[in-house]
Amino acid sequence: MNRELIKNDLVKLFCNLFESYNLDKDLIEYIDLKDDLGMDSITFVSFVVEIEAHFNIVISDELLLVENFRNIDNITDIIIREMKDVNYEQN
Repeated sequence: MNRELIKNDLVKLFCNLFESYNLDKDLIEYIDLKDDLGMDSITFVSFVVEIEAHFNIVISDELLLVENFRNIDNITDIIIREMKDVNYEQN
């Protein structure tokens, strides 16, 4: 799965999780989840669970900080890293 496909899937997940905000999909990658939307710990955990289930990964404990999940680019990097770890372990 390439970076753009991951980002597109993340935007869809993000839109579902924050549907009450009526966000413009074209602007989502520029939004800071913590500062702009006030992502709290419950929303953070929900988002991480959705990401792990959707991408079939487990995000490492050391990465589970709200600061690491502030925007789509950071989250995409985390997913790519975790997907590489999964692929490495399976080979």
